[in-house]
Amino acid sequence: MATQFPIDPEFGRFVGGEPPDEEAGVEVEMPRLDESELEELPDGSVVVHMTTKGPREDEDFYENLADSDDFNTMEIDTLALRYIELVEKDKNARKQRDKQYEEGIKRTGMGNDAPGGANFNGASKVVHPVMAEACIDFASRAIKEMFPPDGPTRTKILGDVTEEKTTIAERKSEFMNWQLTEQIEEFRDEQEQMLTQLPLGGSQYIKLWYDEKKKRPCAQFLPIDNVLLPYAAGNFYTAQRVTEVDDISDWDYKRRIASGMYRDTPFARSTMDPEMTASQKATNKIEGKSIDNNEDGLRRVYHIYTWLELDDDKFSGGESAPYILMIDDLSSEVIGLYRNWEEGDDTMTKLDWVIEFKFIPWRGAYAVGLPQLIGGLSAALTGALRALLDSAHINNAATLLKLKGGKVSGQSQEVEVTQVVEIEGAPGVDDVRKLAMPMPFNPPSPVLFELLGWLTNAAKGVVTTAEEKIADVNANAPVGTTQALIEQGAAVFSAIHARLHESQGRVLKVLSRINRWYLDDMRRGEIVEDLEITREDFSKVTDVIPVSDPHIFSETQRMAQTQAVMAMMEKNPDLFNKKVVIERFLKQIKVPGINELMVDTPSPVKIDAANENVAMAMGQSAYAYIEQDHLAHIQVILDFATNPVLGANPAIAPTYLPRAIDHIKQHLTLWYLNRMNGYVDMSMEGATEDYEMSKQPSKIDKLFSAVSQHVRLDSDEALQKVMPMIQQMVQQLQQAQPQPPMAPDTKVLLDTSMAETQRRTQRDQAEMGLKEKELQAKVDIDMRKLEQQRQLDMEELQLRLAIAEGDQETKQRIETARLTRDAAKLNFEQTKAEPTQGVPYGNQ
Repeated sequence: MATQFPIDPEFGRFVGGEPPDEEAGVEVEMPRLDESELEELPDGSVVVHMTTKGPREDEDFYENLADSDDFNTMEIDTLALRYIELVEKDKNARKQRDKQYEEGIKRTGMGNDAPGGANFNGASKVVHPVMAEACIDFASRAIKEMFPPDGPTRTKILGDVTEEKTTIAERKSEFMNWQLTEQIEEFRDEQEQMLTQLPLGGSQYIKLWYDEKKKRPCAQFLPIDNVLLPYAAGNFYTAQRVTEVDDISDWDYKRRIASGMYRDTPFARSTMDPEMTASQKATNKIEGKSIDNNEDGLRRVYHIYTWLELDDDKFSGGESAPYILMIDDLSSEVIGLYRNWEEGDDTMTKLDWVIEFKFIPWRGAYAVGLPQLIGGLSAALTGALRALLDSAHINNAATLLKLKGGKVSGQSQEVEVTQVVEIEGAPGVDDVRKLAMPMPFNPPSPVLFELLGWLTNAAKGVVTTAEEKIADVNANAPVGTTQALIEQGAAVFSAIHARLHESQGRVLKVLSRINRWYLDDMRRGEIVEDLEITREDFSKVTDVIPVSDPHIFSETQRMAQTQAVMAMMEKNPDLFNKKVVIERFLKQIKVPGINELMVDTPSPVKIDAANENVAMAMGQSAYAYIEQDHLAHIQVILDFATNPVLGANPAIAPTYLPRAIDHIKQHLTLWYLNRMNGYVDMSMEGATEDYEMSKQPSKIDKLFSAVSQHVRLDSDEALQKVMPMIQQMVQQLQQAQPQPPMAPDTKVLLDTSMAETQRRTQRDQAEMGLKEKELQAKVDIDMRKLEQQRQLDMEELQLRLAIAEGDQETKQRIETARLTRDAAKLNFEQTKAEPTQGVPYGNQ
């Protein structure tokens, strides 16, 4: 048994709790612990593996105390009566819980007894599948992660990783995978039953024990209705008592007596049918089975994991200690009493044989499941679905109102499809519609149909995942978007998966303890003799853990992670091991024979320079070693590389040159290291001090600084002739290497940019041609305008000249006319001044 505790720095320094004396200390001799008993954890704590003994090493400690002569028979019989009464109280305390479990089983609809619904003939009894769908979906996802085909275990080394630790952990994991997949043939079936029932019961249990007859561990699923806890229990593992209700046949009962598990008491066959829980009755309806006269002789046995104070027990000394009490309900006798701690464990820590699996933790010892979470929604969904179907059925069924007093004797009131029936009408009735009228029922409600959809989404929202939304993710979304969407949409299932992982770890610890106790017995007649496994390998229980990952709960999430890594590798190829990433991707998509598909990388081998050239020419890498003559190797490589028939051959150069240059780099650096270390050793006369352990590293730094000048001179002298040849090789490599393929997104961006540039050039050319045409047209218009203006000016000038000539002639005429007029006027005035002869006073 291992006890984990942190090591206090002050632990063991002082005795009796007395304060330390500043002047004088107290020397205490501490017990020495074997290093194999200590296991240091990453947080600094230490697991101390106590020296304990199993049943094969100390049979007296693990014997059935009910058969022991050291115990008072009357006291043991009193325990039976007392605990049977306590078991009945525990049953009554969780009756409502059993009813909730029964309600959840009925809500799946598989037993055709879901509550509710109308009572008329033909009323629908259909059940909405949300509860059954959630259970099946959960179990399918969980078993895939917890129990893959290769086995449910993997290794994890805590503390310093050594070859011995790794070897032990790997063979333990291999052996336990064989046990859980082949030896314990019922394990996967029992675990799958547990997972399908876990959403309905909230808490379910797996029990492990060693069967003496089968010579192997056995596993059994314990439904929650067969595990009883006291009302005051707050946690399964710390409860005052845990009662396992085991209904076994007479055959199993006799077999356990023969193996020594039960005490041999006067046998009485059970003829009464065992009392079944409400959830067991609902399960029997789904399975379609019923008990008939108890032909198998089923009888009830209680295995009670409790704490007792037995004065007759010399190992506990009357103190409260854990025991397993087994009681036959039919005879009310104790048939088994076992100490439930390991011999040698002074703390008397209780051993776990039953492991709890939780769905959603709540207050108290029992977790809650789907009946508590969506039981009401499931009932509403079933009611809405039945109402819609009943409404459709009623509208399609013949429901009539018949006129009272209308005698239709001898007439058929039920008409089959395609049947023609004649009926007689009452006196005065000439229309058949006057005899009866269809009952006016409302059609299926569209509002109720929409409500059904809303209720479905609300119920599925509790246990749904976001994987159906992944198809909507943009391919150009940032790396990790899909991963974040999955984790956000499956937060509930992720938390449940982490609890399953923790419970599965407890299962492996119990199995490790069974192997530590009974491994030698299991190997007899088994097929595992070839596995180099020993009981001592199982002294530690921290190096084998469940294969499931509490952070990864689905293949979709794991694939999203792999794709994110591959996307990052494409952007940063220098930061990733490409082969490892591709192998992980192929393994994730379950491609068989990955090693056959991948190129095999040979292990480094020390070979001569000629074989190095041949290997590099064939596409393999060569490796330099510090003790080689590096300048000689470099010369051989350069001679091969510059030979136009060999290394410089276009058929060889593309493969050879990259590896040759890299190999020359190895030799150059190792030559430099040899020269530096050689000068340092000479200056210190061979007494070179480890730099990491040196107390004065500055002196070593100064020495290397001085030595570096000598190495610089040596390199100029030794490598002066080879450097031009190396530069020539680099140039040849650059010429021989093809241009690296452009990334798809970069190529798309470049093609788009070139297309845009070409489009802009064509647009600019078209605009320039248009502008030239516009300019030429403008010039032509301006020339025409100038010509027209010149013509107008000439015409204007000619007109003005003509007007000017006409004006001069007119002026002369006007002047002549004016002179004539003036002359006439003057003549008139003169005539007026002289009187007319013979007329007095003129014309007066």
